[in-house]
Amino acid sequence: MHAYVKRNLKTIQSIHNLTVYPNNVPIITSGVSAVPPGLFSQNVTGRVTPVGNFSGFGDNIEYFFALAPMPQTNAAGVAFYEAEIVEYVSGCANVASSVVYFHTGPVNNVTGGLLSPNAPTASLKQVAFWRFDDAGLVTHYDAWIPTLQLWVSATSGINYADPLVQEGLVAQQLCPQIQQRCTGANEQYPDVETCVADLSQKPFGSFDEAWGDNNVCRLIHLILTVVRPDVHCPHVGPLGGNGPDNFKCVNISFNDPSYYTNDDILFSGEDFRC
Repeated sequence: MHAYVKRNLKTIQSIHNLTVYPNNVPIITSGVSAVPPGLFSQNVTGRVTPVGNFSGFGDNIEYFFALAPMPQTNAAGVAFYEAEIVEYVSGCANVASSVVYFHTGPVNNVTGGLLSPNAPTASLKQVAFWRFDDAGLVTHYDAWIPTLQLWVSATSGINYADPLVQEGLVAQQLCPQIQQRCTGANEQYPDVETCVADLSQKPFGSFDEAWGDNNVCRLIHLILTVVRPDVHCPHVGPLGGNGPDNFKCVNISFNDPSYYTNDDILFSGEDFRC
């Protein structure tokens, strides 16, 4: 076996292990400084369908680690308790592919993230292609998460397709938390009532298509406001962003080559072939 096969597998497994609670806690609380060296290039770029494109070290770190569920921040108390790589191949030093299952369930945060006995569990699947530089750092990745909506519903117990549930989430969760987290220079709405009135006019959306000017996109970026409010508060605001390079929750045409099929731009002309 070539040394790079083991090296690339170790890197991929190390990245996924840092999404497991409580391994992700230092990164969420301290940011990029808590990420171990030897994993990502500073200029890493990636796509995670159906969540979005990510460019630069900070954006990618937030996707992998800050979006991983935390038992203290969801009513079901769930988190990843194991990241299991079930498929992996690396045909050359610079390219690999993997399939990972993020096993999810209610964990006891007092005992260090151990799965609660007899707890119901669900698994989130991710299929990914990876590209590495000569030092073994990830420079690009292209990942896909199927059935994200079903997983979110299964682990939260919330029927996100129910219009009454959607109304309640906007009025009781999304807008109040936006007002709590986005303050001062980061404020997006003058009060909760204005936020509810504005966001109630927008489509709720689906976790299986999170790109767009919808409230699912804002629920995702609401999580990230804890890490970088100056960057992500505009994403939960009425415009979905605040500049040409900082729009996330905006409507995107399927035929727009700058989003869904912008591989040449996003991956700097590299592909995932040996």
